[in-house]
Amino acid sequence: MSIQEPAVESGGDDANRSRRSLLYATAILLVLMLVMSVAAHLVQLRPAALIGFPVMMIGATALILILLYLVGPRPEAAEGDAVRTVVRAALMPAVALDAQTGRVLAANDEATTMVGPARLAPGNHFSDLFADDSPEKACRRIFEEAVERGQAEADACSMRTHTGAPVVVRLMARLYPAADAGTAGFVVVGFDGNEANDAVAQFARVQERLMSNISHELRTPLNVVMGFSELLTTGTLGEMPDKQLDAAAECHEGGERILRLINDILDVGRSRSYYLAGEEHPIAPLQMIRRIENLLAGQARRENLQVEMNVEPGLPEISTEERAFKQLVYHLLLSSMDRSQPGGAVRIAARQDGEELVLTVTDSGPELTEPIRVGRVPSVSDDAARDTLAPPLLGLPLCAFLAERLGSTLTVSTDQDGVHFEVRLPRERS
Repeated sequence: MSIQEPAVESGGDDANRSRRSLLYATAILLVLMLVMSVAAHLVQLRPAALIGFPVMMIGATALILILLYLVGPRPEAAEGDAVRTVVRAALMPAVALDAQTGRVLAANDEATTMVGPARLAPGNHFSDLFADDSPEKACRRIFEEAVERGQAEADACSMRTHTGAPVVVRLMARLYPAADAGTAGFVVVGFDGNEANDAVAQFARVQERLMSNISHELRTPLNVVMGFSELLTTGTLGEMPDKQLDAAAECHEGGERILRLINDILDVGRSRSYYLAGEEHPIAPLQMIRRIENLLAGQARRENLQVEMNVEPGLPEISTEERAFKQLVYHLLLSSMDRSQPGGAVRIAARQDGEELVLTVTDSGPELTEPIRVGRVPSVSDDAARDTLAPPLLGLPLCAFLAERLGSTLTVSTDQDGVHFEVRLPRERS
């Protein structure tokens, strides 16, 4: 973070120097008054002048002392001036936080313009600066890490501007210890949007190339292999012994499983797939949920999380967009995993309630204090979607949008078992 170092230490010193200068001037004035009073006595001025002159000097001195008391800097004001000086010296939007409570002390004009004065009001907590769709642990822990280590950084953190629009920023935090050993000092957090947005765009380009390679290098050859295996199993290329026929059938079934996995990866991993509405057709909820759970099983193991499934047996099929349903389940699970601590559990449940499928994802993360804002993904043509590289939305706002696309809403409730994200999907779209 580019912050002028001398500003941290000079804030209180400049104030103390100004206070000492006024005190010296007052002392000199008192000495002059004493000298002139003695001189007036020696030259034997009239009693009225002898009394009136010292009274006038004493009154002027008292006035100076009163003004000095009223306008002179206090120790706590000097500390506040130091905080404001550091924040204003930052070459990017920045906010100062109390090192003990994590609450806002001051913010520079750039940060106020970007985030808005309401969120940066003194006394607000640091976590209030994040958008609902920023569950990244590194972003929310940057304050604690700065207090522990002296400085910390986090990339690709989602915040909201004063207009409510999401913006991805890179956070840089630094601890400034207090001059008094009995206090904790303050932490300055700066956020740079340009570098983070460039990184997101670069990531999106790499992601799109990866998805294209998966589609071209894996799915296309796999379709050819499955085509030949189907010809063998159906006897189109001639009769085969039973053992060879069984081997060809197993080859075909294994290819179908891999093809489904590739299609799932492309559906949830390709940015442009979120811009295109799919066709509705009957799907089996249990099968789809299991496929998405398999996609996230590796990440859950790496983060020491358990993903528990509680799906009601015998769930009937529902008529909906398969791709949007998979995207919804994927991002609900992913958001809850990001909100959970290592060693915790994320539970996904599905049950039938009348003519609706009730899908619930539960985690042990912090309670949401603000309603989930529904994001908007514009509908574009397939050709335009091919040129769209940036992810349309992130996290819970994307889940809310996908729920609306499927004819439902995303609701949140909290109890002793955790935070529950619930979606009610109709069996048939009207």
